[in-house]
Amino acid sequence: MLSTLAGLLLVSLGVLAFNNSSSENEPQKRESRKTEKSKIPVVEEFGGPHLEKVGDKVHQKNWGTLTLLETKPVNKSFELAHMVITIKDIRRIQLSSLTDEAEKELESYTGLSFEEAYSIYYKDHLSMEEIDQKAAWSKADIDERVSYLEITYSVENKDSKELQFYSMENVTFNGNLTYDVPTKNFIHSGDTFIGTKKVSRSDYQPGEKREGTIGLLIDPEENIGELASFSFTTDDISDGESHELLMKGSSFEVPLRGK
Repeated sequence: MLSTLAGLLLVSLGVLAFNNSSSENEPQKRESRKTEKSKIPVVEEFGGPHLEKVGDKVHQKNWGTLTLLETKPVNKSFELAHMVITIKDIRRIQLSSLTDEAEKELESYTGLSFEEAYSIYYKDHLSMEEIDQKAAWSKADIDERVSYLEITYSVENKDSKELQFYSMENVTFNGNLTYDVPTKNFIHSGDTFIGTKKVSRSDYQPGEKREGTIGLLIDPEENIGELASFSFTTDDISDGESHELLMKGSSFEVPLRGK
């Protein structure tokens, strides 16, 4: 009997010691997580340009945390008549700790755009309101972590006259992941801030060069793996004054494997 009580006492003391140890360690763990989070640089403006190497993190104030997952330096130029498009780099970036406002903003770039819904349902003789509802129903919630593909580029008009042009109507990654850039790009910076339709954006002035950044969300169900290839299709080039068509749009391919 005494040996049994002694055994129970030892077990109780062991459990108590373990619980005390766990309780003592918990504040240390919380402090460690807090310290780790505090080491992430905080910026006011868009955080993407602050990421230089894979693994870098930055917290964009009142928006979320960005982590660089993959980067492919390109630095290659493509000419279409007098327009020169230079792809600088293509990167895969993870977003986390997003604010409610950021999640709501990004949600609008998921699913079908109105243009995509119209191309699918117009033949069913649906009204504009019904097609718009179809697009709204296709939107998806943003997960705790979501990734996007970022393209940084520049466009230069080497002609002596104003030109209407948009450099990237559609882009494709790894041969099968395609985006309609005017409706799916959520980063409006530089060139893309001016607009994504040549008829509604400022013409390129003679000798003008614009920098641009494009951000495209990756569907969580897409298993994209390593970035192996990239291609893009441009808009047509038109005269800025007469609107005369000068050259039809073209497509270009960029191998990324091994970069």
